[in-house]
Amino acid sequence: MYTFTGFPEAPVRHLYLHHDGYPTGAAWRFAEALREAPEPLSFLVAFLSTQPNAEPIQRLEQAADAEYRYLVQLVSGADPHLQVQCWRRIPGGDSWNPRCGPMPMAVFIQRFLPGDPA
Repeated sequence: MYTFTGFPEAPVRHLYLHHDGYPTGAAWRFAEALREAPEPLSFLVAFLSTQPNAEPIQRLEQAADAEYRYLVQLVSGADPHLQVQCWRRIPGGDSWNPRCGPMPMAVFIQRFLPGDPA
C-alpha cells in the first residue's frame, strides 16, 4: 500500500498493489518511476505510468491484507526532494510497526535494491 503526499496532482493519494515484493519490490518500483521521470515533482505521474496495476483506494482500511505500507512525500522548498517511510504489519495484526525512514528516496532504493543506479 502506497500513500503519496505533497504532489501537485493530488494532495493525498492512496494506491494498492498486490504482492509488491515488500521493500525490495517497492524500491524497484520507485527506481522504475525515477528512470521515467527523475524530477521529484513528476514522480507521482511517473509512478502511475510505470505501475498500471496500482489500484486507487480512498482509505487505508481498504487494503486490510497489506503487510507493508509506504509513505512517499514530496518535500517542497528551494530544493524539492522525495522522502520515503515504511511500516510493516504482522499478518493478523492491527498495528503498523515502523520499518524504516523517513529517508531520502535514493537512500531507500540503495538500501533495498543495492546496485541500482537510480
